[in-house]
Amino acid sequence: MAKKPPIVEDESDVDQDLSLGDEDKEDSEEDEDFEEEEEEIIEKKDYKHVSLELTKGLNENDHVLLLKGQTHGFCNALVKQLLPLNGVISAAYRITTIKPAEIFIRLEDGYKIMDILFESIESLRNEGQEAYEIFKKLI
Repeated sequence: MAKKPPIVEDESDVDQDLSLGDEDKEDSEEDEDFEEEEEEIIEKKDYKHVSLELTKGLNENDHVLLLKGQTHGFCNALVKQLLPLNGVISAAYRITTIKPAEIFIRLEDGYKIMDILFESIESLRNEGQEAYEIFKKLI
C-alpha cells in the first residue's frame, strides 16, 4: 500500500524556495572542510614497532624469531611472506600463553637470515600498502 502524504493545514509552513540560501551554502562549505579534515586523519600513519629477538635453531640453517606482543594475524602474514622466498625451506610459527610468539625458519645453504627477513618484511609492507590503497578508494 502506498502511504498518503501528510496533510498541511497552514501553507506558510511549507518552504517554497528549495534553492540553497547563503546560510545553507556556508553549511555546505563547512561540511566539505570537515570531509577534508577526515581524509587528513585517515592519511596519518601511525607505526607500531615490533620487538624482535633472533636466535639460532638446532641446526646451522635453522633460526628462531621471537615476536613479543604479536598475535596470530601478524605471525601468519609474516610466515606467508617467508614461504615463497628463494632460500626458505620451511617457516612456521607457534604461539603459547607462556612464551612470546616464535617463528621457526629453515634456510638453504648460502642464504643469510637477515636478507630473507628484510625481503619478507618489505613484501609484507608492500602488500599492506596495496590493501590500504584499495580500501582508500572504497571510502
